Amino acid sequence: MSIHTAAIADSATQQQRSRMFWMVLGALAAGQLIAFWLLCSHQVRVAEARQNEMTVQQMALADCLQFIPGSTIASCGSRLGPNAARNTQASASVNRAVAGAQPVGFSYR
Repeated sequence: MSIHTAAIADSATQQQRSRMFWMVLGALAAGQLIAFWLLCSHQVRVAEARQNEMTVQQMALADCLQFIPGSTIASCGSRLGPNAARNTQASASVNRAVAGAQPVGFSYR
């Protein structure tokens, strides 16, 4: 009889361990999903802020060119500040692409 009771107690202990294992595994998976969601939502907010900043800078340049008589792109760019165009990711990628480009002349001979 004692062998039978020990087997039942061992089986109950095994079920508790199995249940605890799956609970811990489920909590770990849920924690990872929450962390991934937080990371993604932060990246989306940063991208939206960057896009809004770029839109505002483009609107400021367009307004400068439209409403200030005799303005040029260079003069409006200096009004926006030297770091305005350099801070954006898109202009940084453009600057990298332009760095290897050869200047082109439009004079016909």
